[in-house]
Amino acid sequence: MLALCLLAECLRYAFRMSRTDLADQVLSAPTPQKVADAAEKIAGQALREIESSVPDALAGKRAQVHAYVEAYRLLGSRVLEEVDRARPDLLRFDESHNLILMAERKDSKSEDRSVRWLKAALDQEAMSAPFSEWVGTLGVGRGTAVALVARLRRMLAGTEPLAAPRERHLPTWTLSNEDALRFYRAVGDELARVQTPLQRIASTLGVSRTELARLLGVTRQAIEQWELRGVPGDRQERLATLDAIVDLLTVRLKPDRIPGAVRRPAAAYGGRSMLGAMADGDEQLVLEELREAFDWSAAA
Repeated sequence: MLALCLLAECLRYAFRMSRTDLADQVLSAPTPQKVADAAEKIAGQALREIESSVPDALAGKRAQVHAYVEAYRLLGSRVLEEVDRARPDLLRFDESHNLILMAERKDSKSEDRSVRWLKAALDQEAMSAPFSEWVGTLGVGRGTAVALVARLRRMLAGTEPLAAPRERHLPTWTLSNEDALRFYRAVGDELARVQTPLQRIASTLGVSRTELARLLGVTRQAIEQWELRGVPGDRQERLATLDAIVDLLTVRLKPDRIPGAVRRPAAAYGGRSMLGAMADGDEQLVLEELREAFDWSAAA
């Protein structure tokens, strides 16, 4: 038994070290090739989707523009989550999983600063990444990942900017000026779209992608697939119930109070929190209890 416990602890330690190593490689590797290697391990699926969608997106196919933007956003989220886990001294999410906090040095002290727009600034890189020297040198998927990381490293305190590759090449797209402008506009339109139901549920409840997967009774990998390709029909009913719960909460509570409220244990759910009850498959119970509670408070 002792040997098994020691083995388990060693495996946990090795896993933590591997995740930390990946984040450190993203933030401090001196060459774009090493950054791309780390990004591929962090979000390989997103990189493959970017690789396959960008050529048709540049050719004007709007469905592929959508696929590219969703894959790019997934890549950005995965990279930020890795940094959050491994280097909270540089970047971390608040309890709502929306607000990014950055540690800044002032004299001899470290001070946290809210930077609500950081993710949006990273998303804007999706417009120019396909035309960058990173893509021209490293290929579409890996080059886009490096373009995103290079932008992140310029923005984070305590990281060195990523040096340009020694042999730089522009991408060889056969596009007109009008084609490039059309791509810019299409990506901008996609970035400006309202949140998908999955994004709305996650941001309102303040849950990570892993927690969202538990609420829907699937794996984190399934959530990533759905973000790229849509939620399958057999999960739409559960998704609709969670969306109705979010509707009630946003009407009755201030946005910054919701993440704390859904984590508090309550007698109505057998001592579980709302999140716990929903993860156990009792989202209908949560919805009914909320309707009753809010109807009562309205009558009072």
